[in-house]
Amino acid sequence: MTVVARLRELFRDRRARVALNVLAVLGIWLGASAYQTRRHVAARAPDFTLSDLSGRRVALHDFRKQKVVLHFFATWCGVCKAELPSVRNVQANLGKDEVLLAIAEDADDPAALRRFAAEHDLRYPILLGTHEVLAAYGVDRFPTNYYLNGDGSVSSSTAGLSTLVGMRLRLWRAVAP
Repeated sequence: MTVVARLRELFRDRRARVALNVLAVLGIWLGASAYQTRRHVAARAPDFTLSDLSGRRVALHDFRKQKVVLHFFATWCGVCKAELPSVRNVQANLGKDEVLLAIAEDADDPAALRRFAAEHDLRYPILLGTHEVLAAYGVDRFPTNYYLNGDGSVSSSTAGLSTLVGMRLRLWRAVAP
């Protein structure tokens, strides 16, 4: 039987069609994810020290031995706003060895960021991002999330809208030493 004949036979079977469609969608999704994160850091997360909205300096290395979610966002980003309920839920359910740090791209106006945080009931640390930090992490679209192991290595990263389930699973997969 030729390959073409075998494929025709497969497409006549409903279960096989469904399985092939699922595989095709999964392949497209994995390919798109790989393309979107192609510039992301894959090994050790670059250290940084940034100011939060109250002017306090926050250093990434202070969170060693904890799982860390780095949530890069922009206030002008509609997808970032759509992701906020998931981010708030993740933050509200963090374990004792987990932390969420949000890094704002549009950090040139801290007062506007404080208003944005108040309007959207954001109760997690928001850091004033710099071009250097965004470049170090390969962030070129928003939102971008990094999930860090307790030793500072990157467990995974995403670009674009993440679901609550996806965020929780990625954080769960990260390892605290």
